[in-house]
Amino acid sequence: MPSHTAEELLANVHGLTPERAQQLGDQIDACRQLLGANVNMDTIQQDLKDQGVSIIQAILITTRLLDDDHPNRLLAARKIVECSPARTDSIV
Repeated sequence: MPSHTAEELLANVHGLTPERAQQLGDQIDACRQLLGANVNMDTIQQDLKDQGVSIIQAILITTRLLDDDHPNRLLAARKIVECSPARTDSIV
């Protein structure tokens, strides 16, 4: 049975399989737990990179970590991911 997060992804992100939605949902839920344990966003971004999560997928995950009422969630998530030390350190 898909988690609540996976169901939300399936309803709102075109082209996801139920399996991929569940995998992303699990990653989002794990990141939410880290945020709840006061782990900072840069550490979360490093963890996602270490797991082999692409930049596009990290942006999708990060949008779900921001408040629903954030005025520009996608832009903010993109900036968080692209400017994180995890991503900028590897760009030479």
